[in-house]
Amino acid sequence: MFGGRRCVLSAMAAIGVLLASCSSGEDGALPTYAIERTAYEDVLVVEGQTESVNSLNVNCPPDVDGTIISIVESGTLVKEGDVVCEIEDVNVANNFEELTLDLESAYAELEKLNASQRLEAALLEAQVKNNDAETMLAGFDSIQMLYMSPVERRTKELQLERARIERERLLKKVDATKVMQKTDVMRIEKRIERIKRRLETEKERKESLILRAPKDGIVVRAKLWPWGDKTWTIGDNVWDGRVVVTMPDFDSIKVIIYVQETDFKRLHMGDSVMYTFDAIPGNRGWGRITKLASVGMARTEGSQVKTFEVEASIDSLLAPVEPGLSARSHIYMKHIPDVIVVPTISIFDEDSLKVVYVKKGRKYEEREVKLGIGSPKMTIIDEGLATGEQIALIRPKEK
Repeated sequence: MFGGRRCVLSAMAAIGVLLASCSSGEDGALPTYAIERTAYEDVLVVEGQTESVNSLNVNCPPDVDGTIISIVESGTLVKEGDVVCEIEDVNVANNFEELTLDLESAYAELEKLNASQRLEAALLEAQVKNNDAETMLAGFDSIQMLYMSPVERRTKELQLERARIERERLLKKVDATKVMQKTDVMRIEKRIERIKRRLETEKERKESLILRAPKDGIVVRAKLWPWGDKTWTIGDNVWDGRVVVTMPDFDSIKVIIYVQETDFKRLHMGDSVMYTFDAIPGNRGWGRITKLASVGMARTEGSQVKTFEVEASIDSLLAPVEPGLSARSHIYMKHIPDVIVVPTISIFDEDSLKVVYVKKGRKYEEREVKLGIGSPKMTIIDEGLATGEQIALIRPKEK
């Protein structure tokens, strides 16, 4: 995030050195730069931070949009299974409570249905017994039917037939009632099973909001990408898939660098990088660019300035380093030995030509030059200048 600012400061410092080292000539003369053959180096100095190559991430669970209510401090040593973060999701809590109430209501409905069915079954059973009793009483009169008149006998036979039909009707009703009651019970029991499954899912979601360490080690709060170096804290909104904390592997380290868009365009995969560490004076490291982001992002919330993430390896070190250290990264984009190099500010446009102003006594001679590769600070001159000459760093008023 400070790469651009440091580049500007570095450029200003370099120009200051150049001005200080250049001859100023006679009184009133312009500052000049002495031409000599030297090595051309295009070096970008930006700030980076060491990170573990192999880290275990602890992520916010899927389908969660909640608030962090507790989180361990970075650098905390934890054991496997220790709580490292707790998240509160109002939707999960509400769903769990609603399903719990639904389950209680379903059980109450089932109990009420069972009681109603028991009553209905008892009433039907009483009707069947009453019919059996009436049939039995009618049967006692069967002997007397021998002495009855045809009309009385026919009446009695019809009564017995009616009792038999009624009994069959009642028995069918009992069977049908049992089927309907079983169906009603199964309907509610299936509903209860569905609620139980949903409740178990919500219970698992609720428990998943308590994030635990996957192994023994040191925990580091993750950054709220893409908003700079800010890390998660209590009260932050967090949602599914976001890395909340990491557990770095201290045996393998890389450097993450953020570069402004204008400088990013000049970088290439494999560019050499040299590191220094403010926290470990005298220590140095060397590596190469291993990854260039394809999409830029704002390093501060609301900023219109895009930066690009660059990942670089650490292939060798004078002394070991840990994740989380600030690493000043010197990216060597070009190194060409034995060429004529001049400050870019000493090259001017003149009628679509590139010219410099060579000092001749107290005057300056305009001379066309052919440029090689260059950077905002220094540029290679392929043709037009010779060693020993001096050029103006400011366009002369009188040529």
